[in-house]
Amino acid sequence: MSPDVTRSHPPTQPSIHPRITAACESLLEDVDDIASSCSGIIRREEPHYVDIMSFEELAHAVRPNIIGLVESVMVNETSLLAAPRRTGRERAQARVPLTMVLHAYRLTALHIWDRLVRLCGENAESNRALLDSASALWSAVDVYCQELATAYRDVETEQLLRDVRVREAALASLFSGVSGTGEHFADVADALRLPKVGRFVVVASDSWRVEPERAPATAERALASLGVRSAWRSEADGEVGLVVLTHAQRIERLMDNLASLTVGRVGISETFEAVVETPLAVNQARLARDTATPGQDGVMRFGDSRVAALVAATPDLALGLAQQVLGAVLEQTEEERCLLVGTLRAWYDAQGSAAEAAKLLHCHPNTVRYRLSKVTQLTGRDLHVPSDVVHLYLALEATRLFPPVPAD
Repeated sequence: MSPDVTRSHPPTQPSIHPRITAACESLLEDVDDIASSCSGIIRREEPHYVDIMSFEELAHAVRPNIIGLVESVMVNETSLLAAPRRTGRERAQARVPLTMVLHAYRLTALHIWDRLVRLCGENAESNRALLDSASALWSAVDVYCQELATAYRDVETEQLLRDVRVREAALASLFSGVSGTGEHFADVADALRLPKVGRFVVVASDSWRVEPERAPATAERALASLGVRSAWRSEADGEVGLVVLTHAQRIERLMDNLASLTVGRVGISETFEAVVETPLAVNQARLARDTATPGQDGVMRFGDSRVAALVAATPDLALGLAQQVLGAVLEQTEEERCLLVGTLRAWYDAQGSAAEAAKLLHCHPNTVRYRLSKVTQLTGRDLHVPSDVVHLYLALEATRLFPPVPAD
């Protein structure tokens, strides 16, 4: 800007009545007494302050805000905004609810107003001056409250981000067994607000059918609504959670609850009693999940699916076994392949009884025997030879867990 350009000036503030100025000066001289009075009022009206601050600490915190409000009345404009900003940050760091902080601020303003009224007396001229000053005081209170709330929410956001980072680090340590911060498992449990000893299981599921960033919160909230405490973390292939069992929430009931959530494949580890055993249970839960049929909802317990877990844990070996044992069956037309594989699985489900398998398939027992004979012919495996029965079962599980891709 060139030197000869005329600068604009802010509008001149209305003059303040000498009586108001004198009253404000008197308030500033008694600021320590006013701060003590306000401290007592706030502690009486908002008892939470008694637990977080001493009387002297609260009076010291109130003092600069009183000075700012009184000086705002003296000059008819809001000043000293650093005071409410500092108050907002300090109360947020102490996790005092914002509604309580704002209420304390208004209690302080009311006390200042009462003192101002008493100092100005009751003559008509003073009353008119007080009406003008009321606007200045309560405008300053509004601005102070806005500044305070903004500073409070800034700290609240910082705390939230810090809490999220701490929680993520704790979950990573808990599920992997490796602490990047050197924390002991007991410290990790404390950070997650979980007991160190009790009855636990780990649950591993496919990715929840919601936005990825909401999945852990969704899982935790869904179980919390059923009275179940848990802590969850999103991973590349799904969700993993540590669940606290109780007398009311036993493993069978948990399985029913998880089945009702329809979240795809779900695996549950063996029950364990110390949080330090979590990493081993994570592997069990993942293996149990991977034994469920892909693309279907299902809840699997590790203890009930150890054989299938052996197959799921070694995909390459499983696919090779399926091709070696059932290759000729898998090369049949899709309709024929489904009939033969379905009949063989029904025979295993029926404990090797053709008659019971026929009931499951709604066909004649001779039809079952004919199809099984064809499986024997194509595979060269005899269903009366134990080792062949084992090979066929493992190959069958491999085709369930890793379905073959149909040829063009």
